[in-house]
Amino acid sequence: MYPKFSVLIPVYIKENSSFLESALRSILDEQTIVPDEVIVVEDGPITEALENVIGDFHTRHGNVIKRYKLEKNQGMGIAMNYGLTRASFEWIARMDSDDIAVFDRFERQLKFLKRNPMIDVLGSSIEEFNLQPGDLRRFRALPQENNAIVRLMKFRNPINHMTVFFRKEVALRAGGYWSHKFNEDYNLWYEMQKIGAKFHNLSDNLVHVRVGNNMVGRRRGYHYFVFERILLTKFLNDRFITPFQYSYLTLVKLSLRILPTGILKMFYKTFLRKSN
Repeated sequence: MYPKFSVLIPVYIKENSSFLESALRSILDEQTIVPDEVIVVEDGPITEALENVIGDFHTRHGNVIKRYKLEKNQGMGIAMNYGLTRASFEWIARMDSDDIAVFDRFERQLKFLKRNPMIDVLGSSIEEFNLQPGDLRRFRALPQENNAIVRLMKFRNPINHMTVFFRKEVALRAGGYWSHKFNEDYNLWYEMQKIGAKFHNLSDNLVHVRVGNNMVGRRRGYHYFVFERILLTKFLNDRFITPFQYSYLTLVKLSLRILPTGILKMFYKTFLRKSN
């Protein structure tokens, strides 16, 4: 018997309704093990098309889908904390509104968690795509073991957020997601490791991640660097990184964020992704 789990999905007005439909279909209609609960947090008013998609799945899946509406857009961190505190079950699975889960994603992760009860956060590798899964053959693989994940955490985000299962109680005890505009998940993993959480990444590619929606473009600019520096400063103050590492990482991250989008895309593709 596997533990019951909730899937947490934030949605806001700029989402594509057809992408949301594909995401929900992949976790509710096409999984070998379906969620016990899907929490959709509408981060402010949304379009009629998005309303229709959510309403259709709510009609077909009854009490599985729980909808929460925030009066105004407050950002992903606040929206996810809102859903997190209302989740019914110990385990929270994340899913973005424009990605597609492979058909046995939840089954593979639940099997691992059952065999490894000491794990608090479980991610996986991802396959990126542009128009349809498989069209890029590009992957983001991360270290699998806890110690390697924590080492990488000093330098960059070591968990693919859209793939994750994590314990609700541990996340809340760590303070939940922060309210800053970027790095909501990265900060959460850091705070969770501070209180002793154990991490693991599966090598399997369990989520197809859409990159044709300006994903890289949203990660450039000085405004993005500001929030990276906030996190790096926290690392430094906690002695998680050395002053030299802080200076080095500050320079590298600032340099990356002011690059033109095309060059930044090439950097991600060349140094942070694998091709097959």
